[in-house]
Amino acid sequence: MKNVVIPVDFSETAAIATKFGTYLAEMMNYNLRIVHVSDLVLSGAHSLTTPEQKRDEEKLVHRLAQFARTNVNPGLSANHGSNSFVPEVRLSVLSGMASTKIKSLSKEATTAFIVMGGVGAGAGIHPPGLYGSVATPVALRGGCPVMLIPKGYSQIVVKRIAIAFDDAEEIIRIGQFSKSIIERLKPEVRFVHVKKADWRQEMENEDDFMELTSGKEAPSFSYEFDLLPTGNVVDQLSQYVDDKQIDLLVLGGKRQGFWSRLLDKKNLKSIIQVGKVPMMVIPFSANDD
Repeated sequence: MKNVVIPVDFSETAAIATKFGTYLAEMMNYNLRIVHVSDLVLSGAHSLTTPEQKRDEEKLVHRLAQFARTNVNPGLSANHGSNSFVPEVRLSVLSGMASTKIKSLSKEATTAFIVMGGVGAGAGIHPPGLYGSVATPVALRGGCPVMLIPKGYSQIVVKRIAIAFDDAEEIIRIGQFSKSIIERLKPEVRFVHVKKADWRQEMENEDDFMELTSGKEAPSFSYEFDLLPTGNVVDQLSQYVDDKQIDLLVLGGKRQGFWSRLLDKKNLKSIIQVGKVPMMVIPFSANDD
């Protein structure tokens, strides 16, 4: 069975990510893997010997177990008995660079997706795991969808999802993952697109969208389509999620152009923290079939 992987640094945002990830795991019939990544040498007050490292690791294992006990049960209770599945919880303390370890986890066959704090949401260097320096590389270069939880977020429910796309062909690949969430959570669904500056490209793109959504690739769920005026993509989407009271913004795209600009650290911080809602990024390369 696949896992929802939740990297934690013991911050308040990591606690919410754990509750949110637990909620999704239960609803989607996935198990949980809660992970803390620490470089015990760099994070220590002095150079550590092997016995000292072992003692520090044991302390982290104990702390992670306490953290999980505190935050997993509230996530399960958020479903209010709507699902009988109870996920198995596995805890891991790993040593190394957080971004490298989490990217490696994202590429494991047993990882369904990752839920973690977004830019500026971490607890800082000690314990290590400054999410501002981890969330961006994991989202950009990870091997699975990544859900980023904004600092200060507290809601553990998904009633309204917006799926944002740049090129119409992207909605097929985004939809392959989004469909599983939609089928389980049964939210209100909206597709959203910011108009391209080139009107010819935009007309072609809108025609492609209509063709894709009315043919054999048509979504099996009901949805609304919102076309936003040409402008700054980040500003437009940030305002959109506020106006429509979106609970989860789903994004996907090629690892170039729109994708890279949107997931630039400054833009990612804007859309996560200004929009105040979780964002799930679904990566695929320009060469994907």
